[in-house]
Amino acid sequence: MFTDYYLELGKDERLNHTQDCLIKPEQFQYFKHSEYLIFYCENQRVCVWGIHKNDLTRPNPPVYMSYDEKVWNKEFETLTDFFHAMAYLQAVFALEYGCESFYSIEQTEMDFIRENFKNKGVSFRHWIGIEFYEHYDDSILALINNDDSFDMIYASSDKEHFEEMDRVLSNLGVVI
Repeated sequence: MFTDYYLELGKDERLNHTQDCLIKPEQFQYFKHSEYLIFYCENQRVCVWGIHKNDLTRPNPPVYMSYDEKVWNKEFETLTDFFHAMAYLQAVFALEYGCESFYSIEQTEMDFIRENFKNKGVSFRHWIGIEFYEHYDDSILALINNDDSFDMIYASSDKEHFEEMDRVLSNLGVVI
């Protein structure tokens, strides 16, 4: 799974380098850790994701996240789930039609989204709590837990679908 991803999708800049970065194999030496193979890095290196050395031979290993490369938390049960979640996150910044700003929404607006949009089934639990939703297959909505509120951003590869989402979602929150 890991090698297949690198071979098939690793060079896709929009998928792997729009917001956060897939670490290129030739750069692994700069991201050395004794217990984890660090393979993905947040854009400001606030955190990194890695696979524990004992899991490297597993076909679909769990993925761990660390802010300091000392304490590691299991972020995803499988590498597949990690790559799906990261693709959704990258898409919200890379798709052709996207909102210009983040919106700050309250719990009632969050409840509206949960009731009217389909949850994508993967989320970043430890790293800032990002959930992903869709209204159409070509669209993505990301909600980022911000303690007592949520930050929202959304995008689509289809202009009409984006405009439809934008008519509803841009009225939910306050631009930040």
